[in-house]
Amino acid sequence: MSPFNALLGLSELLLIEKDIEAAKREKLLKIILQTSKTGYNLLKNLLEWSRFQTGRMVFHPEEINLKELVDANIALLNSNAVAKDIQIFSDILETTGVFADENMLNTIIRNLLSNAIKFTPEKGSIEIGCCEKEAHVEIAIKDTGVGINSQDIKKLFRMDISYSTQGTGQEKGTGLGLILCQEFVEKHGGKIWVDSELGKGSRFYITFPHSCPSGGLLPT
Repeated sequence: MSPFNALLGLSELLLIEKDIEAAKREKLLKIILQTSKTGYNLLKNLLEWSRFQTGRMVFHPEEINLKELVDANIALLNSNAVAKDIQIFSDILETTGVFADENMLNTIIRNLLSNAIKFTPEKGSIEIGCCEKEAHVEIAIKDTGVGINSQDIKKLFRMDISYSTQGTGQEKGTGLGLILCQEFVEKHGGKIWVDSELGKGSRFYITFPHSCPSGGLLPT
C-alpha cells in the first residue's frame, strides 16, 4: 500500500466514524502524520533523483560551514526524534568547512539522519561527527538502532535490487534515499559506506572535499 492510499483510508475512517473514542482518534491522527511525512520524503527524493538523472539539477559546489548545515537539519528533523525520545548529538566544530553543493549536501544529511531516527528505537541516541583529513572531511552518523546484517548491507546502494524495511516505529520507506545519497556523494568525488551489525546499530560514513580542489573543478 502506498502512503497516499493509507492517508485516504485513514482520513475516510475518521470522517465516517464520528463517534470514535478520543484515544483511537489520536492514534489514527499520529499514523496520518507519520504517513504524510513518509509520502513527502518519498516525493522529494523522487523529484530530486529525476532532476539529477535528467541533468536538470544545477551543480554549484561552494565553501560551506558544515556545523551550520548539520545543525539546521537536526532542527528540521527534531520533531521526529522527540516523538521517539531519541537524543541527537553533534560534535562538529564551528570551523569545519566542506566544498560541496549545498542542496545536495542537505539532501544527503537529511536522508541519513532521517534513516538513523527511523531505525533507532525509543530512548536511543544518534551521534554526528567528522574527521578532517588533508584532502577531505569524513562525516559519520552513528545510531543505536537495530543494525543491518552483512547480506543486506550489500543491497543498500543498488538500483537493481528493491530493498526497504520498516523502522522501529513502523515507519515505511523505499530505499531510494540511500541511492540518492550515493549519487550525490559520488558527484563530489566522495565515497559513502556503512559499518553495521544486527542489534548493535549502524555508522554511515561519507567523504567530501575539504576545500576547492586544485583547478577549481569537481567530477562532472
